[in-house]
Amino acid sequence: CIRDRVSTQSTGSITDMSETTYKLHYFNAKGRGELPRLILAYANKHFEDVRYGSPNFGIQGKDLSAVKNSGLLPFGQIPILEVTTGGKTHVISQTNAITRYLAKEFGLYGSSNQEAARIDEIIEALVDVGNAFGQQVWTKPREEMPEAVKKFGIETLPKTAVVLDKFKAENPDSNFFVGKSITLADLAVFNTGNMLHVDWKDFPNIHKVAEAVGKALEVYISSRPDSPF
Repeated sequence: CIRDRVSTQSTGSITDMSETTYKLHYFNAKGRGELPRLILAYANKHFEDVRYGSPNFGIQGKDLSAVKNSGLLPFGQIPILEVTTGGKTHVISQTNAITRYLAKEFGLYGSSNQEAARIDEIIEALVDVGNAFGQQVWTKPREEMPEAVKKFGIETLPKTAVVLDKFKAENPDSNFFVGKSITLADLAVFNTGNMLHVDWKDFPNIHKVAEAVGKALEVYISSRPDSPF
């Protein structure tokens, strides 16, 4: 969902007005907000990282109720991304809409329709992983979650990882899933492993991707706020 909103921010010059700025709203956690952060970091784009708290999960941060009451959130939830150019702000909601928008903006969506389709296959597979994670982990009492995460990594994730490892093997002359440079697919797989504390060593082709992405994002990863998930 994309909608327009006139920015009330002042700008110092005509040059400033022509620059595009990014403002990401999400909890003070990785979750659904981390992949957009990784894309922006890899593209070397400065962005305002607005982090909200959640008493239910013991997360400290800004008061989410204030922004909910502001009407800024099209579906009443985060993440959202504010993209401001020329004094006009577009508000983009829904995680996959945000990540695909950013990937296309920064040339991270492959060089052909075929490569874009493979990227989409990987992203949609990871959506299924995320949905299964929600069912198997987030439904548990907090004290049972660490064991549920471990079980998920042993029993559920490998079913998808086997396929992803084969996908990577089809592009043997590169460290990435498609082409010869990082795309949204590489960032998404890295992000999934990173959040689940999976090193991918049982899947050598994915491991090669994760190592390459981790090296490219070393500065961001070393400086981002710590969060349990």
